[in-house]
Amino acid sequence: MRDTIAILSLTAALLTGGDLLFAKDKVVFNRDFSPAEGLVLPQEKPYRQEICLNGLWDFQPVAVPRDWKQGNGVAPILTEPREGQWEQVKIKIPSPWNVNDWGGGIETGEGSKNPYAPSSVYYPSYPSSWIREKMGWLRREFSIPADWKKDNRLILHFEAVAGECVVKVNGKEVCRNFDQYLPFDADVTDYIDWNKPNELLVGVRHNTLFQKFHPEYKKMKTTYALGSNTDKIVGIWQDVFLWAVPEVRVTEAFIKPWVDRDELEIDVNIINQSRQLKTILLGGDAREWINNAGKTILDAPEIKWTLGHTTLTIDPVSVTLKPGETQKVTLQTKVGDRLKLWSPETPNLYMLSLKISDKKQTYDIKDIRFGWRQFKLSGTDFLLNGKKIQCVGDIQHPFGPYICSRRFAWAWLQMIKDFGGNSVRPHAQPWPRVYYDLADEMGIMVLDETGLFGSSINLNFEAPEAWEHYAEHLERLILRDRNHPSVIGWSVGNELFAIALLNKPSKEVAKKWDDKIVELADRVPAWDPTRGFITCDGDRDLDGRLPVWSKHFGHGLKLDLLPEKKDKPMIVGESGATYYGKPDQLYQFAGDKPYISYYGRNEALAVDVYQNVQKMAKPFLAYYSPSEVCWFGLEHLNLGYGDYSRLPDGQDGVFAGKVYEEGKPGYQFERIPPYVTTFNPGIDPSLPLYKPLPMFHALKAALADKPCEWDHYTELKIPKPAALPQPVHSEVFFIGDKTGALAGHLRKTGITFSKDKKSSVVIVDGENIDDDQLKQFAAVMKSAKKSGRTILIMTATKGLDSKILPLLPANIETTNRTATAFNPGERSEWGGYFTVPALYFSEIDSKEPILKQGLSGAFVDEGTIVFDASGVDWSLFNRAPENRKCAQVVLYEKLQKPSGVAMVTYPLGKSVIAVSSINYLVDTKETAAFWERFFSVMKIDLNKDNVQSGKNKKVQHDLLLDGPVDSK
Repeated sequence: MRDTIAILSLTAALLTGGDLLFAKDKVVFNRDFSPAEGLVLPQEKPYRQEICLNGLWDFQPVAVPRDWKQGNGVAPILTEPREGQWEQVKIKIPSPWNVNDWGGGIETGEGSKNPYAPSSVYYPSYPSSWIREKMGWLRREFSIPADWKKDNRLILHFEAVAGECVVKVNGKEVCRNFDQYLPFDADVTDYIDWNKPNELLVGVRHNTLFQKFHPEYKKMKTTYALGSNTDKIVGIWQDVFLWAVPEVRVTEAFIKPWVDRDELEIDVNIINQSRQLKTILLGGDAREWINNAGKTILDAPEIKWTLGHTTLTIDPVSVTLKPGETQKVTLQTKVGDRLKLWSPETPNLYMLSLKISDKKQTYDIKDIRFGWRQFKLSGTDFLLNGKKIQCVGDIQHPFGPYICSRRFAWAWLQMIKDFGGNSVRPHAQPWPRVYYDLADEMGIMVLDETGLFGSSINLNFEAPEAWEHYAEHLERLILRDRNHPSVIGWSVGNELFAIALLNKPSKEVAKKWDDKIVELADRVPAWDPTRGFITCDGDRDLDGRLPVWSKHFGHGLKLDLLPEKKDKPMIVGESGATYYGKPDQLYQFAGDKPYISYYGRNEALAVDVYQNVQKMAKPFLAYYSPSEVCWFGLEHLNLGYGDYSRLPDGQDGVFAGKVYEEGKPGYQFERIPPYVTTFNPGIDPSLPLYKPLPMFHALKAALADKPCEWDHYTELKIPKPAALPQPVHSEVFFIGDKTGALAGHLRKTGITFSKDKKSSVVIVDGENIDDDQLKQFAAVMKSAKKSGRTILIMTATKGLDSKILPLLPANIETTNRTATAFNPGERSEWGGYFTVPALYFSEIDSKEPILKQGLSGAFVDEGTIVFDASGVDWSLFNRAPENRKCAQVVLYEKLQKPSGVAMVTYPLGKSVIAVSSINYLVDTKETAAFWERFFSVMKIDLNKDNVQSGKNKKVQHDLLLDGPVDSK
């Protein structure tokens, strides 16, 4: 274990230079967090060379002018960097400069506004001020290796820069780019000094600075592909390289595996940047790509491969190129049995080496990995290599920087294979290249999607320039990924119907927008004629104009929403109440369980997914995906944390054990915090790869046609409450301030106060009692053993007045415990009148929780618990951001908590003493109904004319928080 993980006691901070410094016993990972390799492959050398420009860069924030106004589509000017103003702390490229705000944020843990949220501080060395910067410059120097040929062209390559950027070399602008997710190049040959260090400057402006608000459709803002959960990051967030390439070279190659006609076709773009006419030969050969990676969790994601023997040779063709000319050349060859088919079961891969040469020399070798496979549509079916195949997979939002690690990418795809799946949709934007590479290698089919994330409601469909940006984005995505055998189709966007749904245009305008989406989809065959699977995920088929029908469903079996005419493949790309389902919505599947625990909620999801797989996906669909098995079907993991007596802090997590390396591809995280993910690809030895929940098990069983605990469904309905006892007590004797809050609360509930001190029911204000009232209470307690009274002492937020305590029959204390729901006491007669749903207050319209303090002590131990705090707090989940909600609930459940008893009864002779710490100051319809029922259970005759029902406000529906509009 020495070369993988060690637990070290560190007495000084590992990292310096920032204002987020930690020191403690740490879990330290001594391998690469993000195994990666360069983009120039060994066989391409010496014709192509590469240096990785990742490493320590300078960063200089640039302030947004105070008088600048957002929303007109024009960003503030990025002023030139100033000498002497560079930050003292270096930024580690790749990483956005606000990387520590990608996820749950910096303000988490004890004393913060989001104490249970997972920290997103992956780089503790970065100053916290960086997360607020919207513009800035990034700078480094580089030198040209002495052994590089002087006649080579020098190309800067960026895998992705978040935001609009300008690239300068030695003070001269070489290119601009505005796409958050896709690679771009710049030929910098003419700007380079071969004999001394060169300065590279990258100026970046946050994409939100380019928002263009629409005067009528108030939700419209963005004219670019914004993505999901990565739309707020800014900076160089993927690898940077400098390439040396020959003047005569391959610039682009598109491999078309026409399996049905036994033909391999390659479109090759070649260029001659020399000053001479060149007549060259272009040919190639294919060799087996052999994956030599290990089989363990630690070894499998690490890159290790070789090439086998040559299986296929493409005869060279002669091409004449003028100086500066680019040509497209098509190579073709019959395959026969020389290539093995690629499929999920047998992901055979090959390396095609394209060679440019003449009789005197070889000019260039360009390698492209590919698979021999063909994906087609036939009637209602998908065909892979001529055979029907059903796709079942998963989706995921990129919830934090961990997604940039090959280890976590491997873990996700392995999980899909483990439940019996074969597909994935990297959701709502182009993901880092590693996901598609691993899908090729592991046999996972990919529905490749753009960053047009309609569910955000922000896309500005009325701006003409927006559609130009969207088309360019789609083209660049296809050009990047079309050689991946794993990619089986293209999704031009996600839930773009939402733009019209929530902006509410006229039918004519909505149709115009739909036409634009169809026009976008119609462009795809020009860039990729090999894949007929073209969709806008979740948007049906746009009135029959798309080749597949696609929809997203909430919870329940939606067979009635499938099209009556089934003449094309149907896909359900998202299914279930995973991200929005509240306990009342999930009751039908698992009864009280979704109210009681996170595991119980997952049991409801399990019942639902089993039914959908067995009764919808298998009989009718070509493609099916539940909503984020990896996020909701697995438990979030406490990476590098296990002390549940306290909240996690900056000293928890898994820390880098390797020394930081310059010029190395991939992320070199300083730390991976706990609870940011459901996967542990070997970085914490105390945890498994993942912890499956019922949803995962049910999905696996359903796909295998096997029984499981959640394989049956009978709709459950919240039971009607038990009949209330007949009222006995017409009035109540109240001890306390009759003008105070408690007295007002009791009157609102319909209680009539009695002047008779011998009344059979006494209610006492346990927080606010003066000396005269204390004497009254003492007299009541003195006679309690014989009087046969019910004495209820009520508190809300302050705890019991110390003057009351000596008069009670046993010691009672208050605890620091909050809750938003209760469980009824198993032995309590009063509690038996309440169902679990009736004690759920997690969704009420109140800033205060229903419980702000618990009760403990001998009074509780010897008494009977009426209501106890729930072990789960659903206010941490409901309408919370998806990157926080699961982790918050899982952590809350696991934390050691003081007693949460909210009401307890204690027998004293013929009387019953009850103490309540339920926060009666909370005034909503739900709490009013609770108190009305509770006092009725006490057999108090309530004056219905005085009952007031509390208040609630209407909450606007949010697709990302509340689910589909039909998910009520």
